[in-house]
Amino acid sequence: MKVCHYRMTGGILGVLFFMLISVGFAQRLSVPSAVVRRIMAGDRLRISVAEQSELERVYAVAGDGTIDFPMIGRVRIENLSTEAAAEQIETALEKKFFKNATVEVSVAEFVEGAILVMGAVRSPGSIPFKGGEILTLVEAITMSGGLQPEADGAAVRILRWKQGGGMERQVLTVDVLAMFDELDFKNDQFLRPRDIVLVPTLGGSGQGKREFLALGEFARPGFHPYSDGMDIIRAVTRAGGVNSSAQMDAVRLLRGDGTGNYNPIPIDLTRLFGSADMSMNLSIQPGDILFVPSTEQATGGQVFLLGAVVNRGAIQLPLNREVTLARTMLGAGGFTEYANEGKVRILRTAPDGSKQTLVVDVGKILRTGLFEEDVPLQNGDVIIVPERILGF
Repeated sequence: MKVCHYRMTGGILGVLFFMLISVGFAQRLSVPSAVVRRIMAGDRLRISVAEQSELERVYAVAGDGTIDFPMIGRVRIENLSTEAAAEQIETALEKKFFKNATVEVSVAEFVEGAILVMGAVRSPGSIPFKGGEILTLVEAITMSGGLQPEADGAAVRILRWKQGGGMERQVLTVDVLAMFDELDFKNDQFLRPRDIVLVPTLGGSGQGKREFLALGEFARPGFHPYSDGMDIIRAVTRAGGVNSSAQMDAVRLLRGDGTGNYNPIPIDLTRLFGSADMSMNLSIQPGDILFVPSTEQATGGQVFLLGAVVNRGAIQLPLNREVTLARTMLGAGGFTEYANEGKVRILRTAPDGSKQTLVVDVGKILRTGLFEEDVPLQNGDVIIVPERILGF
């Protein structure tokens, strides 16, 4: 079922949504809307250029919101409509290659991932969500039964994976109550696949408040009372322990910095509970988030494979194992027929923010078996396999 976004244009709609939140209806409204779905990282786009038919193919949108397009290189298109993306590519092509370019962009495959709504709502849980739908924060809360009486609706948070992979999330704080008080929904937020919505209780989260949040593979996830002297062991116990699907060595303690952002602190529960390594038994503070990912969620980041390869797109990096370029190419199905295997490029951002380009002869490594010349990959690397000119 398609979810439609809404704009409040009068008091009747505002009262209707207030009633929905108050009584806990969990239905999506089919209010007509002219909202246009925006391109998201993880989408796969079919792009064609009428003046050069061989450019038509499916392009993966990398985690940084870009695609690698022949002739013009990397183009940032995240948050654009397909029409706006087509215009941007046309403009770039017309600068150097065509007097007039006719580009068509459509979504061949939408990114997918459930929305998790937790905290002071009547029916917390996950909402199946495909990136082809349009879902807002207020709609997700409504579908979760509405706010509980003790909910702190002025400090609802959206936790969203940061671009480039890894375990870090950005945090958006939204005043949902103000939207209803003022009947002004311009600050409502579009949700993305794999977003987590946290609705705290009044006096129950944030600096100086007396709760912590157990998130992920816990027997009893959600907000739990904080007590003086609480540490990781006590917090895990209070949340009922972890599930069998938990990735114990990839736990993160997320601690607010006072500006609305959270800093991740790595925790290895296998060392704590398996080897009694008490250096992992950190103190818990009020407002902390203890996140235990599942085995599927745990990742050391991701790299993006583009160009003349069989399987393009994002590749997850394991947390505790080195991944190299040539072996990644083998795992991705190898090269296409006209790939230039000797000039594979790795685009990398250095710690100081500067951009680096590494050129690797992957073909030689694979032909000779000299994997000692292989190059380790890092989170956020973009791998581009060019095509040979005229097949040579």
